[in-house]
Amino acid sequence: MKHTILGVPVVLLVVALTLISCGKPQGSGIGSASVPATTVQLNTNNFVQTTRTIKAGQTLLFSDTVDGGGFHQICLGHNQMCDTQATGPSALMSPGFTIQSGKTMSVTFPTAGTYQITCTVHPNMNLTVVVQ
Repeated sequence: MKHTILGVPVVLLVVALTLISCGKPQGSGIGSASVPATTVQLNTNNFVQTTRTIKAGQTLLFSDTVDGGGFHQICLGHNQMCDTQATGPSALMSPGFTIQSGKTMSVTFPTAGTYQITCTVHPNMNLTVVVQ
């Protein structure tokens, strides 16, 4: 009988720890819920966040550190196509910048507006940045 009574707290502890761990995102590296609004995470083939709103003059950090990251070519545009007519930060002007797994890139947005950003390597890898 003593073994059963002592075993109950241990079983409850194991169940509680299991339930707590179920609430954490799996395989997402840095949890997107805790990422500052001035950071955009990239995983192997997409932006983790698809929209960001910042203030004019703020810097947006592109962080290719989630799930092993990947190789990306990031520019102003949409659906894998750089928009050569778009205006915005020079780092994003066609052909844009490259970023690889484990790296980060900072881009400052001095002017208010809505910017469409894409990766020319990965289909449907699009981001909208609203600068107020």
